[in-house]
Amino acid sequence: MAGLNRNTPDFGKRKTANPLAIAAVLLLLAVGLLSAWREWDVAALRSEVTQLDDRLANQRMLHERELRRMQAQSPEERKVDALLSAQSAEDRLRPKLLRAIEQAWAPRIAVMNLKIELAGKAASLELMTADLSEIFAFAARMNEPDSGMRATVMRHGIKSGDPNLATMATVRVELR
Repeated sequence: MAGLNRNTPDFGKRKTANPLAIAAVLLLLAVGLLSAWREWDVAALRSEVTQLDDRLANQRMLHERELRRMQAQSPEERKVDALLSAQSAEDRLRPKLLRAIEQAWAPRIAVMNLKIELAGKAASLELMTADLSEIFAFAARMNEPDSGMRATVMRHGIKSGDPNLATMATVRVELR
């Protein structure tokens, strides 16, 4: 009967897990997670490539449409397009003096006359405003050290016969 006792289960005895089995399960789990991450990464890259392809196809379509539009233009439309492109080039080539005047200008100042002198190195402005301090503020903005300009208020006074008492001023602006 000694052989029978060996085959009977012993519920009180605790079995320990095999370390190789635990390592194999962890290894399989790691491989599965790595595989899932790789699949997710590939799917994200495919999505990005699809978006880039769509964007490229849209750009090609817009370019072809623009080429067809330009070919179908009348001579007058071509002249207008040439003038518009020349005007945008002119904006890039606008003298530093005019850019500085434009940046220092305020909406409460009216430019009545602008006379460019000395091949674009000086300008004489006739300005009108309701408040004389606006003229001096304009000159102060022009005289800032980083502007490279020097503005001088040559004369100022109240416009005669104006019921609103508008102030007229002449300002000379020069490159330093």
